[in-house]
Amino acid sequence: MTLVRWGATTVLVIEPAGEPIDGRGIRDVLAEAFLAEAEVVAVPAARLEPAFFDLRSGVAGDLLQVSATYRRRLAVIGAVPEPAASSSAFAALVRESNAGAQHWFLPSLEALAARLEAEAD
Repeated sequence: MTLVRWGATTVLVIEPAGEPIDGRGIRDVLAEAFLAEAEVVAVPAARLEPAFFDLRSGVAGDLLQVSATYRRRLAVIGAVPEPAASSSAFAALVRESNAGAQHWFLPSLEALAARLEAEAD
């Protein structure tokens, strides 16, 4: 994990390599972000457990709720895997999330940096 600052926001960036992050793992990451006073956690999509991308599993809703409870924004970075990428329900979640300020699905860390720097202006 690395702390970076973009605009006025401190971000905890999770490495792309490593074990899949499940519900317990995201709680640990969010607790680390809380202790480090990072406002945003950037998690590579490839690190999230596959059940996250199956909305019927409830994992995505649980993880997004946990990040809201910890008052930390969550940015999922990178391509959404199939079959979620072709799912109209998952596309709606991405669209609604990206329209808000709490959870985002972004293609790259550069896109996250640009969004946060725009917020600071």
